[in-house]
Amino acid sequence: MARRRARAPSGDDMAKIAIVDDSRLARTFTATVLRRLGHEVEEIDPASIFEVVRMLKEVGPDLLVMDFLMPNCPGMSLARVCREEAALAGMRILVITAHHDEEVATRLTQMGVAGILYKPVEAAGLAEQVGELLG
Repeated sequence: MARRRARAPSGDDMAKIAIVDDSRLARTFTATVLRRLGHEVEEIDPASIFEVVRMLKEVGPDLLVMDFLMPNCPGMSLARVCREEAALAGMRILVITAHHDEEVATRLTQMGVAGILYKPVEAAGLAEQVGELLG
């Protein structure tokens, strides 16, 4: 599992954010936007749901930004497992997806997902959503 950590400048508004996405390009884009906002970012390549959960427990992020459709780590399952893990109970979750399905969105919200952002994702929209979730 590949990981990269970069520390952003410290400040009152800085948060620790984990990004889980099977697309390296998407992870890099999301990480770049969030680092520019001053957040500490941990990129996690989802080799398996169990490995992702282990990494999240180790990192202890304030916010998880995750893709919904990942072959080794389905978004619905990851969200459910994160909500069941006591160590991750306070972590907010933002799901990024191209899947426009109201039933899925409702299920994610009922599971405790704090936000859903639909693709294509733009830097301004990501920054706004993350600001709302952390504010």
